[in-house]
Amino acid sequence: MSGPGRGSWLLHVYLWLVMGGLLLQGAGSLLLDLRPDVQAATPWLLATIMNGNPPHAWLHVAWGIAGLAVLALLRTPIARLWLGLVFGVFYTTLGFVGIAVHDPMGMRLMLPENAFHLTVGPLMLLLTWLAWRERGVRPVPGEAPATT
Repeated sequence: MSGPGRGSWLLHVYLWLVMGGLLLQGAGSLLLDLRPDVQAATPWLLATIMNGNPPHAWLHVAWGIAGLAVLALLRTPIARLWLGLVFGVFYTTLGFVGIAVHDPMGMRLMLPENAFHLTVGPLMLLLTWLAWRERGVRPVPGEAPATT
């Protein structure tokens, strides 16, 4: 097979979607916190998704910016694998911490936030594992194929 495999492609797409989504969600959340007039005019469902909690919003903004920077500047499969691994472990852990600790680090982590973290984080870990596994399957030019 030439080019990236399905797992690598899925991880690549998922990383872009998640990091971009985190940046948008965090920025929207900060906007709602800073502008009560905008918050009042925002539909309930969208305002709920945006959360409006500054520490949590800044976490999303930081991950979004850092993740997009890695994706844009370090365009290698290994950079994507490490980003997926670190992000997946962090967000999965955050989901469990949010269940065990009331409002850790001032972040309002309730059922919707914990469900988000415990969906996005493990899915990132699964896609990272699939992409990492492909690295051992594809032959490297100049090397003998791996035997199992």
